[in-house]
Amino acid sequence: MQFNHATKVRAVYLYRMKANHLPEAHIYKPEIRFVDIDAAGIVNNATYLNYFEQSRIQFFEEIVGKKWDWNSAGMVIAKHEVNYRQPIFFQDDVTIVTWIERVGTKSMEAAYEIFKMVGEERVLIAFASTVMVSFDHRKGISIPWNSDLLDPLQAFGVGRPSNWSPMA
Repeated sequence: MQFNHATKVRAVYLYRMKANHLPEAHIYKPEIRFVDIDAAGIVNNATYLNYFEQSRIQFFEEIVGKKWDWNSAGMVIAKHEVNYRQPIFFQDDVTIVTWIERVGTKSMEAAYEIFKMVGEERVLIAFASTVMVSFDHRKGISIPWNSDLLDPLQAFGVGRPSNWSPMA
């Protein structure tokens, strides 16, 4: 029996769901660097967008692999929306959970929750979303999503992970 990429992604997804409650593609742990801290002693609000970008990159690399041609089948950001709940401090150990909330013909929306553990309690730091538009950078036009991205994404699963309860 031969497995295609989508089947392998789904198998890995199911294995990691059982072992870690969420697959690694959903989880990103940013390094809170001193340069991220502003004069108030907290992570600057604009830095969150860098964390979300790194989280998306990791998510897509887990789903479609690292050999994706981002120039001919890339994306541009149309919108970011961030809802801040609590600050992040230099020594905080935070986790970002990322998923794709919806997929359209030429756009999709990523969603995120940043949290930290305080004792045994998960504390929501921020929740956010990003609208991405499929874009051919060589031609300078928006294009429909490529099936090489959509097929593994659909196999992986779109929407909030079913075992990840809302925190907002």
